[in-house]
Amino acid sequence: MREQAKDEYGFTMGCVFLGEAIFQSHSGEKPMNIEWKLEEPMPPFILKERQKLAVGKLDL
Repeated sequence: MREQAKDEYGFTMGCVFLGEAIFQSHSGEKPMNIEWKLEEPMPPFILKERQKLAVGKLDL
């Protein structure tokens, strides 16, 4: 996942590997939403930002 889409210079941010995950479900198209269950907890520096954007239920 990315911490943000773009950095302060407008460049695409690099990805952060969150570990292995188990597919849960998918819905929609263009964009398609995919739900994963992480095998390890999300690192706190990313979790804080993601909670701001979370819509609906957030299972931790």
